[in-house]
Amino acid sequence: MWDVQKGEKYDTWLSEDCSLKIQYLENQCRIFVDYKGYNVIMPMGMWGFEEEVQERNIQYKVDGEKGDLKSLSYIVNTEDLILFSELIRLFLTEHNLSIVLNDTLKYT
Repeated sequence: MWDVQKGEKYDTWLSEDCSLKIQYLENQCRIFVDYKGYNVIMPMGMWGFEEEVQERNIQYKVDGEKGDLKSLSYIVNTEDLILFSELIRLFLTEHNLSIVLNDTLKYT
C-alpha cells in the first residue's frame, strides 16, 4: 500500500520499497521513481518492466532530458495511475536492482 502525501506541485507516494513523485498533468500523470535514492527507470526497462506493463495494456512513455538519466519519468494516463504505480512497486519488490545502482542514477 501507499502512504500518500499531498503537495503543492507534486504528490509523494511512499511504500517500503520505493517512493513516487507524481505530477498531475492534463489527463496524464508524470511519475518519478525513487528507489533507495536512485532513479531506476532505465534499469527497470532493461530488466523487463515494459513486458509487465504491456500485459495489462497500459499505454505509457518515458520522458526526460537527453543524457540525464536522473530526469527520466513515466507519463501515464490518469485512469491508469493506480495500477501502473502498483506495477512499479511489485516490480521493485520482485527484482533486486541494488546491483545496478550508480552515481549517474543518483538523485541529488
